[in-house]
Order: sequence, then C-alpha cells, then structure tokens
Amino acid sequence: MIEGMRTRATMAALLAALILQSIFTGACEDKTPTAPTPAPMTVTGRWATDIPVQGVTTRMTWQLTQADSSVTGPVLVGVNSGTILLNGVLSGTLTGSSLAYTITVNPGGVPSQTSCAGQLGGIMIVNIGAVSTMVGPMSVISTNCSIQFPGSNLTLTRQ
Repeated sequence: MIEGMRTRATMAALLAALILQSIFTGACEDKTPTAPTPAPMTVTGRWATDIPVQGVTTRMTWQLTQADSSVTGPVLVGVNSGTILLNGVLSGTLTGSSLAYTITVNPGGVPSQTSCAGQLGGIMIVNIGAVSTMVGPMSVISTNCSIQFPGSNLTLTRQ
C-alpha cells in the first residue's frame, strides 16, 4: 500500500512539474509581433524612357506583364510623330529587385529594314516607390541590321 502511494505521489509530482513547465515556458515565449512580409515586387505596367537613335530623341516603351518571376511584353521605340522605329518583345526574369531581360527583334521589327533582326539585353535594377524606376544597361547581343542600335544605360519610369 505504501509502495502504491509512493508511485502515485511520484506521478503526481511529475505531472505537476510538466504542467508548471508548460505554463512557464509559454509565459517566457517571445510574443514580439513579427513584421509583415512585404508584397512581392511587381513590374507589370507601362515603363518608358527617351533614348537617342542616330541623333534623334526617341521614346522607348515597355508594356510588361509579370507572372511569378517571369516578365514579358512588347517593346516599342518611336518618334513623336508616331512612326515606329523598332518593335520587339521582351522576356525576362525578376529575381529580387533585378530584372535580367532580352528584347528580341524579329525580321520586320525595324520597318525601315525588313530583314533586320537581333537581340538587346541587360540587367535592370528595379526601384518601386512614389516614382518607380528601372535602371541599368542595354546592349546589343546580336544583330544583322545595317543601322546599329546604340547600347546605353537606361532609366525607365513607370507611367
């Protein structure tokens, strides 16, 4: 009988210790609220910049659509009169705030040179804020065009 009482007393003491540990462990947990997870960066929308082409100021526009990290959309370069000088398609990957991109210009994409084709590309750094920008280089990757498109540093602004 004494042995059974000792066993019950030991089990009661263990149970009490476990309950107290649970209470005190919960009380000591860090209850600091965590910062909300920032919304993923998106570049969907219209972006534009002025660029010189053979001494003439032109307007380059990117109309981008983003699905997860994949970015695609048409790219146009034109003059104020509405004449299109280049029509291409951008494909890229957004990783963090870096957009690695390639603009493919197929034959017919440069109306003044119907057989002209090539690729432009680079890596843009995206800054989303009150004024959202993409800044980075654009260089010629490949071309068969007689009129060369200049490589340059771009600053596109979300419109």
